[in-house]
Amino acid sequence: MKRSHHEILKHIFDNDDVGIKELSSIMVRKHNDHRDFYALAALIDAGYIGFTGPIFNKEDGALDTYQQVRLFQAYSQGDENQTYEEIMILGENEDSYLYVAAKAIEYFHTRDELRKGWILTAVLAFISAVISGVIISRLTVTAIEVIAK
Repeated sequence: MKRSHHEILKHIFDNDDVGIKELSSIMVRKHNDHRDFYALAALIDAGYIGFTGPIFNKEDGALDTYQQVRLFQAYSQGDENQTYEEIMILGENEDSYLYVAAKAIEYFHTRDELRKGWILTAVLAFISAVISGVIISRLTVTAIEVIAK
């Protein structure tokens, strides 16, 4: 997963109800237009997060990513009535929220388990190295004492 996708997902995971307006204000935005929201749309399309607002689907049921990112851009423009490339949002509507889906919970659980596995492996490797070093040094001292006699 790309770092930008992970950071968005982590923020939504850590904060139970993240509004699209809130998220757009804290995102690092390179273009300041709809292109900045493709990572968010990809996370929705992949099933990592859900969205309480309107979801644009194509006729085959797949997410219409272009329409969706334009909607997110309209949300990011403020609280008043907003229009962005034929997408209109009325200002009296409340913010729509993003939430973690089951796939995101599984993703973070797997990451956590892998991290614990690597830490355990490192600790066991260190302990093995110390024990081996002690045994080898003891054997070496014993061998030298035997040779010296």
